[in-house]
Amino acid sequence: MRLFLLPLLASPLLAATLGILAARVVRRMPGADCACVVAPLSAVPAGGAGVTAMTAAVPTLLIAADGQCRQHPGVVGRISLSRVGNRAHVASAALICFARGVNDTPKLAALLLAGHALDATAAALAIAMALAAGGLLHARRVAVTMSRRLTRMNHGQGLAANLITAALVLFASKLGLPVSTTHVAVGSIAGIGAGAGTVDWATMRSIALSWVATLPLATMLAWLTTLVVGAS
Repeated sequence: MRLFLLPLLASPLLAATLGILAARVVRRMPGADCACVVAPLSAVPAGGAGVTAMTAAVPTLLIAADGQCRQHPGVVGRISLSRVGNRAHVASAALICFARGVNDTPKLAALLLAGHALDATAAALAIAMALAAGGLLHARRVAVTMSRRLTRMNHGQGLAANLITAALVLFASKLGLPVSTTHVAVGSIAGIGAGAGTVDWATMRSIALSWVATLPLATMLAWLTTLVVGAS
């Protein structure tokens, strides 16, 4: 029992700690959305009267706002950091989905296997389809709570929270430890918000109370269901 409870309890706290550290790192990053390679030309005397030669200086990297990069002379290459960040954000969200499939699907499929309802492959496919359907149909309210009510995040903070969540869940899966992807995600988001000073503690308390209530409630319902099924 300890093998199951310890990862479930420790993983949100670890995620929150990493989130606080990540918030400090993100805060120190420059608020720029463009990276430019600048190769300016400098004029130097060539030895003759009125004669100069143009020599290329060492290329430099300029990180600034997009408007500054557009107006800067000598720009030979430009990368939109905001566009790269948006794509990385989407990729990190997909990585969380993969991590959840790795850790959550086996736990739920085990219930079907224990009841001899389906074989391993069919159970995994059924759980995957159920998770996808639930996400498409009824995930909006939870998503709003985590992305807006718990704390406000910019793209950098959201990317950091996603990477922390995916990394911890995948690491736990590698060790064969069951963790809650939702708990880890909430921990990382709350940690980001705490580090940035933007977390809504009232929302965090409501979430924590729901965690405290669901475990004994699930245990009681499982016990009652077992009694009913056993008596029939």
